[in-house]
Amino acid sequence: MLPVSWVNAENSPSIHLVTEHLPPYQIEAKNKSLSGFAVDVIKATMKRSQYDYTLNSYSWSQSYKLAQVKANHCIFSLARTKSRETLFKWVGPIYYVNNTAMWALKTRTIKVGNLNDVKKYTVAVSRDDMTHIGLIELGFKENEHLYVLDNTKSLVKLLLTRPGIDLIVANDMTIKFHTNLAGVTIDDLQRVYEIKSLPLNLFFACSKQTDDNIIKHLSKNLQSLYQDGSYDTILKKWRDQLLSPDF
Repeated sequence: MLPVSWVNAENSPSIHLVTEHLPPYQIEAKNKSLSGFAVDVIKATMKRSQYDYTLNSYSWSQSYKLAQVKANHCIFSLARTKSRETLFKWVGPIYYVNNTAMWALKTRTIKVGNLNDVKKYTVAVSRDDMTHIGLIELGFKENEHLYVLDNTKSLVKLLLTRPGIDLIVANDMTIKFHTNLAGVTIDDLQRVYEIKSLPLNLFFACSKQTDDNIIKHLSKNLQSLYQDGSYDTILKKWRDQLLSPDF
């Protein structure tokens, strides 16, 4: 097994990291630079690995495809769902979020008592993200219950501009960033229903074409962050943004 400090300059590949703009995990600035809780965790992991790497933010759909088909391409923050299990090689966990919820405009009358009630409405999701894959696993169908978008930066804006869309899905931490991006506040929305069967478990993963030794090496370095307290230091830095508000 490779030691944490293992490096071979001649055969050590460059690792291509891909992600999306998803505050507070990944925050893409106007100049395309990236910050955020997950970014800090991944950068610390890569620094310990001593691999050369690139880090780029694309639409989630594009990042998701790259990380499935290209060797040495890795993605974060990726929810580990049943249907994705065999699509990637899993490096390790980045963060666990305990809830996912349905949101609607406060001006709308939306009545949901259980998950089947949600199917009476149209839910907007981004293609290939956790909400899209997760809801399909829960029995939702594209073009019947789900309105699937290939690229959108603001699901909240869709609620404002497209009357045919009733609901969006977000956890209690990311929703405030979605509302800020749309130029509204959380007071403009109603939290309709919590989907307890769709938790967010965010992982670091790579394409199946990536060598197993690379996966083992990255996994050991990620684990070392947890073992020596470095992960807790990063968590403390971002804790205020990671804590869910009360609704």
